[in-house]
Amino acid sequence: MAEAQGSTVSPEHTTLPQPTIALGELLHQYQLSLVLIAGSSEHTADRAVQWVHVSELEDPTPFLPPRTVLLTTGARFSAVHDQSDADAYVQRLIDAGVTALGVAVGLHLDRVPAPIVSACDRLGLPLFRVPYDTAFIEIVQTAARLLDARTRERDLWALESQRAVAAASLHRDGLAAAVREAASRLGRWVCVTDRSGRIIELAPRAARTEMQPEWIRRETRRLVERGVSAGRIGSEEGGGIQMQALGRQGQVLGVLVVEDHGAPDTAERTLIGLVAAIATVQLEHRSGIDDAQSALREAIVQLLLAKNFSLAETLGRGALSRLPRGPVVVARYPTAEKPDPQLLEDLHSLDAGSAGLITASHDGAELLLGETRHLPAIRRLLLSHRVPSGISERGTLQRFEELLGQADRALAYSLASGADAPVDYLPALHDGVLHLLGAHPEGRRRAESLLAPIRHHDRRHDDTIEASLTAWLAHHGQTSPAAAELGVHRHTLKARVQTAANLLQADLDSPDTRAELWAALRLAADAG
Repeated sequence: MAEAQGSTVSPEHTTLPQPTIALGELLHQYQLSLVLIAGSSEHTADRAVQWVHVSELEDPTPFLPPRTVLLTTGARFSAVHDQSDADAYVQRLIDAGVTALGVAVGLHLDRVPAPIVSACDRLGLPLFRVPYDTAFIEIVQTAARLLDARTRERDLWALESQRAVAAASLHRDGLAAAVREAASRLGRWVCVTDRSGRIIELAPRAARTEMQPEWIRRETRRLVERGVSAGRIGSEEGGGIQMQALGRQGQVLGVLVVEDHGAPDTAERTLIGLVAAIATVQLEHRSGIDDAQSALREAIVQLLLAKNFSLAETLGRGALSRLPRGPVVVARYPTAEKPDPQLLEDLHSLDAGSAGLITASHDGAELLLGETRHLPAIRRLLLSHRVPSGISERGTLQRFEELLGQADRALAYSLASGADAPVDYLPALHDGVLHLLGAHPEGRRRAESLLAPIRHHDRRHDDTIEASLTAWLAHHGQTSPAAAELGVHRHTLKARVQTAANLLQADLDSPDTRAELWAALRLAADAG
């Protein structure tokens, strides 16, 4: 599996690692009488062996997979004329990923040629002598037996580890227990994050100091945004992690992150896959709970708008620490198509630790209803994330609907002005000319007088001229979108607008007439 450097996510496209044995384990089989004569180092015994291959070719490297022990009788060493030829031969083996070279003596050679010994010693390729009495087939069969035993050992480890992790997942804190057990079995830290990169579970806890949480958060977001299912990432400090998205396709719920000690073998992959499955189920369960909580909060908001405070209090016991008390404030900000994960996390942290605060979605935008003591924290959060938003005046919970309207008007001003910060509601700024007209009784009386012919016609003929005119004016005199909103044919709407013009004896093409009618309709609606 190729490893990406820096902060690049590398999807998994390579084959699964095959079982290997240590070179020292093969060399120490006494019945083979193998003797290491060159290329020895402190890590020689630990070098991985995946297979043993016999070849008498001058250049066998095109046919050698990595981690192979190459056996030869030296029949082609006659092509090695000097030290440079020997160095080139050994370097080709190293470039092909050969683990060690074994040379038989007593057939073509009485001893291993000195240039080959020197090249292996200087270039670091382990070289061992195979005695005349040891057949190559014995070495191949011994390696196969050791590899088979290693495979059975890893299979048993995988089965036992899977049983332990599955049993741990049945505990009360199922996900946390499964992560702890997996980390213990793998010998590396394991964590689960939500889709924003916030760490939900981690084991062992002591690993938090070395795992670079902020870096993991950034890479988690990148993995989710790119839609990649898995990858290995080289960290900024030389280490690495393996990441695997959790959830269904198109609905990532979180990411499983495992410390990278090199490409895992099949047994480790199986265990990591089980942890990913358990984490996905747990996160889906939590997501279902979160969705239910969100629905409860939206219901509580509707009950508060309906002034059904007793029922709202009852529902609040299951979704909130408690309802807001005393002076409250309302904040509104638009719902984003792709919410900022950091904003969601900060909102979650604010909501989770705050009694007397409600966060919910309402009427196409997000809502924060809280006691006034939460206002500084709300303002800091919206300001730090540069969110266009509106904040109402302070008032009682009985004035919630009024405060919500104020926050909406402040939000509309924030969006219209291009502000990326909270805007406080000010009556003089946000209520406008219509508010001043509506505050005067004469303004409302004149509005009702202007609309009287239309309303008399609608009552007498059970018609909808006023509603049709309102929709037509709201769409700036564009018939098609207004007709679509009303669910009527555009010719029907044209006829109704013409009827309104005849009843009012007014030129509806005049912008002054349209403005006066729109103001009258708004004032009459507010009065109603």
